[in-house]
Amino acid sequence: MINTKNIARTLALAGIISIASSCDYTELDINKDPNKPATGSLGLLLPVAENAARNAFEAVNSSAMGFAGLWNSSDAYNLSNTSFQGTWNGAYQNLQSMEEMLRATEDGKNPRYRGIALVLKAYAMGNYVDMFGDMPYSEAWKGNAAEPNKTPAFDKDAAIYEDLLKLCDQAVVELAKPQPVAVINDYMGGGNATTWTRIAKTVKLRLLLNSRKGRTNGNAELKAAFDAGGYITTPAQNWSYLYSKQISPERNTHPWFITYTGTSDPTYINHQLMGEMILNKDPRLPFYFYRQTSRILDQNNPTDRGTTPFGGSYLPLRASFLDEYKKAFGITGAIPTTDLAYIAGYFGRDRADVSGAAADGPLRTAPGTYPAGGVFSDRSVTATALTGQAALNFGGDGQWPLIHSWNTKYYQVEAILDGTGVTGDPKALFEAAMREQIAVVVAQGLKSDPTRAKAPAQAEVDAYVKAWLDLYDAATSTQSKLNVVAKQIWFSSWGQGMDMWNLQRRTGYPIQSQFKQFSVGIQAPISKPPRQYALRLPYPQAEGALNPNASKYITDVIFDRDPIFWDKVKVKWEY
Repeated sequence: MINTKNIARTLALAGIISIASSCDYTELDINKDPNKPATGSLGLLLPVAENAARNAFEAVNSSAMGFAGLWNSSDAYNLSNTSFQGTWNGAYQNLQSMEEMLRATEDGKNPRYRGIALVLKAYAMGNYVDMFGDMPYSEAWKGNAAEPNKTPAFDKDAAIYEDLLKLCDQAVVELAKPQPVAVINDYMGGGNATTWTRIAKTVKLRLLLNSRKGRTNGNAELKAAFDAGGYITTPAQNWSYLYSKQISPERNTHPWFITYTGTSDPTYINHQLMGEMILNKDPRLPFYFYRQTSRILDQNNPTDRGTTPFGGSYLPLRASFLDEYKKAFGITGAIPTTDLAYIAGYFGRDRADVSGAAADGPLRTAPGTYPAGGVFSDRSVTATALTGQAALNFGGDGQWPLIHSWNTKYYQVEAILDGTGVTGDPKALFEAAMREQIAVVVAQGLKSDPTRAKAPAQAEVDAYVKAWLDLYDAATSTQSKLNVVAKQIWFSSWGQGMDMWNLQRRTGYPIQSQFKQFSVGIQAPISKPPRQYALRLPYPQAEGALNPNASKYITDVIFDRDPIFWDKVKVKWEY
């Protein structure tokens, strides 16, 4: 597995993990802080660039999960031109380290470093284009050049994508050249040319999949990439960013683990995600979520009533869910109180619930062992509020799955079912993808919480996988089969919001449907959102003052009307 197990060692390298903090992307002087080098040895720049790629994954992960209906962040699409200023600034700050590496390797003496920088730039910039569309690119990062350009023109999103595809090919060429000195401080790939070549081909595959409907030869080039192979195909090759339990001298725990430190309440998790995982007997459930309570709120108590989730959505009192629960678990008569207490621990919100937040932090379901590195929570584990529980603040060694083997299998399934000409057995690939993702989730849990976590019985996993294969078989067209697969990807996207957001924009799946056992859709919003589905991010207002070329994008581009060049679906929800 490609990972970051050497993070502690990297952090010791003069504190270089941090990235530039300037707010003006046209004037990024990252030499102002000696602990954040702009120039210097390639071995110092490389881990900064690798963290920048991680930041590109994480930049709108939370909001993208909300767009997809996985949790409450941005799930009502109430976005504005002030919502993502930090994301925009961060894009240019993050990529500065990659640009410095590319400038430093123009002499051809360090081809492996150059190849790695090309891969990281293609991945990171691809993510940002998927967020915003047109962006300064060919004229960017020149605020401190000999001939500075502080008002860079915006490149078309399609043109940027074409260049990013070329970067992936260039990376493969560079990585094939002999490297005269060993690559150091490469915690993602260990300086291994074979590893980075594989990542380069995987990043290209992802770019081709995203853009296939927006490029003249999109399907043919995607098929050629699949046929050529060389991309990530096995779990041992997974490209992951692994956190550690380190808290000093600088905290390096998973960002979601902050809940366990008692300094932040969990984001509300979607009731449909948790509830359907219960009903479907999903083996990932106790690894995804930690239950803080087993108390059912008393509706005769004014305080409890005011804390109860809005609109009859509270799972222990939700009649439609309880009927489904009885059917799923073969219960006749009343549901046992122990079961209701267990269900009470899954405290979140329905999609697009914009009601005010009560003082319910100690009740909300928290992230579990995957991907956060938190605590395992099956029926045998007593639900305990995290507040003041120092004994539970012991982990944080979670991960971000940047691109895994299960992702590339899902890419192939989509390409086959959507008629691109890519070949393969989509059902077999679907099964393998499910099993590989479940295995990653379980392995993370056993690593992060070895005392509590228990691997699910093989029969449990087999039964779950079979149920989804049965749904696949029951679907009567390739598009309906793709929708079934997309719903399973939705469950697998806990912690991987960007890929899910892209999938929805590429295909329109999963469709909007009911919250119930083995539903193949996403529930309608509980309240009518003020805006439609987010087809892109709104351009930040402040850029108009920094760069006059940004003005027309701020005023003319509407985030829920104007799609990215490759989005031909233009998702609209029925409210």
